Amino acid sequence: MDGQLPLFDEIPVKNEYAGSPQESNRKFCTELEDELIAIGFTECSDTQPKIKKYTKRAAYQDMYGSTRHSTFLIHHKRKGLLRVEAHRQVQSGSVDQKFPFFYESLSNAPERTVVIVFDGKGYKKEAYDWLLTQTENRIEKVFKVFSSKEDFLNYLINE
Repeated sequence: MDGQLPLFDEIPVKNEYAGSPQESNRKFCTELEDELIAIGFTECSDTQPKIKKYTKRAAYQDMYGSTRHSTFLIHHKRKGLLRVEAHRQVQSGSVDQKFPFFYESLSNAPERTVVIVFDGKGYKKEAYDWLLTQTENRIEKVFKVFSSKEDFLNYLINE
């Protein structure tokens, strides 16, 4: 009997967001990439991907004039080039402070349409509302802000 597993010990619950915020964010980006592949996009290494292709970590200049790498640069057949920043924030933290940085930096991106995709509800509602207000008032850029991966994928599929 000593070699048997106890029947009533709890089975550890898998926490899909376990690990550091950076690990959680990397996992979110991997999940998002898997979904892009599932809906027909293919990764490429071109700096300007062709239709139905995407690159990871596409470089652009941030608000400070430094090189920043967005999560993806996607070439959609109808929407054209979409620069995508994706971020998971499950627990409250510093993501709210990053909203102005995302906004200002993506304003410098060369693409007309820029996308911010969030996962989790670890940001303040007021910060999210601020970001929506700022992006709606931007004339020279088309900002798309999604509060979930599913909303973003629906945008890619349905429009």
